This record gives sequence, structure tokens and C-alpha cells, in this order.
Amino acid sequence: MSFGQSIAALSFILSMGTIAVTYWVAAMQGTAEICNPFIDGCTDITHTGMKGDGGFIFRGGMIAATAFFVVWWQIMRSWLQPYSGKTALNFMQVFGTLAAIGLLVGTAVLLPEKDGTRWWVHVKGANLFFQGMLIALTINYVLIFKARKQGLEVPSFIAKSVLIAILWFMFVSFAGVTVGIEMSHGKRIIEWWATLFIGIYFLTAYWDWKKVRISVS
Repeated sequence: MSFGQSIAALSFILSMGTIAVTYWVAAMQGTAEICNPFIDGCTDITHTGMKGDGGFIFRGGMIAATAFFVVWWQIMRSWLQPYSGKTALNFMQVFGTLAAIGLLVGTAVLLPEKDGTRWWVHVKGANLFFQGMLIALTINYVLIFKARKQGLEVPSFIAKSVLIAILWFMFVSFAGVTVGIEMSHGKRIIEWWATLFIGIYFLTAYWDWKKVRISVS
């Protein structure tokens, strides 16, 4: 497994794995309702990661995942650099990094007690993550589309095309993926699915980065 593949896999495992484990622990401890949140929307991701042991797992895991997101965007930039202009790459990386920082800050302010959480910071951070990530992934997809015409091999291109189409469909159909203190049933479902699809998009780079390794110059 190359360095690039490791980052792609860990970005997915740390983020999606943390959410899955957090929800399981929260459900077992009675701090989250037991259901299929992707269908029932009984709770949002935030409230599964606040109380009990699940809260510690969620904060630790997601904050660690943001570091891998930042590295992922740096690798993506290096991978596309021979085929893309500097300005476009800058925009892609800046929005991707800002999205990761938004997730970090929004997660760090979560506390077990609802009244102690700085909700305006969490809401702003979470929304920066979703909206900034959508912009960054869209730029990324366009750059990959153009790079393929120049000879870049992208084994996961079909998967990326499906994922970006779904994310934009969700964004347009539901007036954006926005997070609030209290969310409607539909918004909670969209949050779960959008988070999963973003995680899978990160994972698709695993098949593209077989030759991405650390080099010392």
C-alpha cells in the first residue's frame, strides 16, 4: 500500500469509523435513540457525539480525521499539479482545508451538556465543512475531468462522477446541506447521507494513488 493509499483509507476509516462507533456506543449507553438514522433520521450526527463515552470517541476521532483530510488535499494537489493550473489548485486546496478546519472547530466545542456548548461556533463550523467541502470536491472533479483528457489515469472516475452528482442533487433539492441546533427529520437524514458520500469520495482516491509515495528531494 502506497503512502497516498494509506491517507485515502485512513481518511475514510477515521471519519466514518468514528461516527459508526460513536453511534453504537451512544445507543448502548442510552444517550442516542436506536434506529437506522439513514432512513429514520431519529437523531443527527452531532447529538450522538456529545454525551457519555461516545462523546470522547467522537471528539478524538473526528479531530484526528481532520488532520488526514488536510494531508489528503495536499496529496491531491501534488497528484494533479502536472495537469492543472496553480490558481485552480489553490482554490481547491484552500476550500478543502477550510472545510477540515470548520469540522475541527465545530467538533472541538461540543460538550456533554447542551447548555455548555457554544452552538453558534459548532453550527458555523459544521456548515463550513459541508459547504466548503462541496466547493472543493466540485473543483477537484472538474480538474480530474480535464486531467483525464491529458492522459491521467483515474480508475475511480465513474465512482467520483456518481458521488458528485448525488451530492449536488442533495444540495439543490434540499436547499443545501445545512446544520442547525434543531434539525428537521429530512435534514437529519440528508446530513447522514452527505457525510457518508463525502467520506466515500475521499476513499475513492485509494484506487487512484497506487504510485503516490513520499519522496525526498
